[in-house]
Amino acid sequence: MKAQDGTHRTKGSPVYPAVARAIGKLGQDISLARRSRRIPAEDFARAMGVSRATLHRLEKGDAGVSLNTLAMALNALGRLDLLTNLLDQTKDDVALMMLRQDVPTRVSKPRAKKNGSKPDDATTGPIVSNDEVEGW
Repeated sequence: MKAQDGTHRTKGSPVYPAVARAIGKLGQDISLARRSRRIPAEDFARAMGVSRATLHRLEKGDAGVSLNTLAMALNALGRLDLLTNLLDQTKDDVALMMLRQDVPTRVSKPRAKKNGSKPDDATTGPIVSNDEVEGW
């Protein structure tokens, strides 16, 4: 259902145009993957554990289709790994870039006390920031 502001709605929740386009493309991609594997829609729906009508909704990009239905489609295609690794931290470029920004620009050795003795807790190492050593 399309709301007056141009967004679609599903069970009361808004589906913004960019999200609707992404879900639509995902549905088309699932349909293409199924057809390229020469799997009839009825057999694919049965392998997913859903009705043919639900598969049709998924392939048409209906935002109201459950995440479980998507997961079952990926599983039936042998590509459940795509969902499993969707936001894997080791492949999340944004998170990795943010972590790299938090790395201090320099790390310096702790200074000895004026009386010549070692710092109180030499086992933990210095606390470091981008500005300077803050303490132990």
